[in-house]
Amino acid sequence: MKEPVHRDLHSRNYPVDEDMVLQRKVWRFERLGWYGLVVLIGLTLAGLFSKGPLSSAEVRSADGQLRVEYQRFLRNGASAEWIVHLQGKPREPVEVELSGQLLRGFEVEMLQPQPLKASAAGDGVRLWVLSDGAGQASVHLTARSQGVGSFATRVSLPSGAALDLSQFIYP
Repeated sequence: MKEPVHRDLHSRNYPVDEDMVLQRKVWRFERLGWYGLVVLIGLTLAGLFSKGPLSSAEVRSADGQLRVEYQRFLRNGASAEWIVHLQGKPREPVEVELSGQLLRGFEVEMLQPQPLKASAAGDGVRLWVLSDGAGQASVHLTARSQGVGSFATRVSLPSGAALDLSQFIYP
């Protein structure tokens, strides 16, 4: 059994022509728009378009010698940070290679600590950093994103451990 419709929801001709069936459709459409906007704001706060839980990523090699922390989603012109954690022999240089589209989609602004040695390696760069007494070393790389779209980067060690990173840069 249908509930009676309130008299304010009936179409009228006086004082103004109203089509309440169309008006209800417009109200439904507006409500869906508001829900969509709330979802978009929620995803934005969660990091879909920049820093946040959806964007923060960490990958590690199966042997545990290599781990990288980075952001999956960036905005064009924004700074991005990678932290590369390495495991090697205590107090000896550890070699790491960064290759792929990293140098095409980003402009390196800072590299800490300063590597002992650096050289070009194909479409990337090879770095040597000194490990601590436990054989651990970290490289902090800050770069400004300069492209738009998906960029793939490979971080690898001479031992064969390698990680593939994928980042998306929004306009």
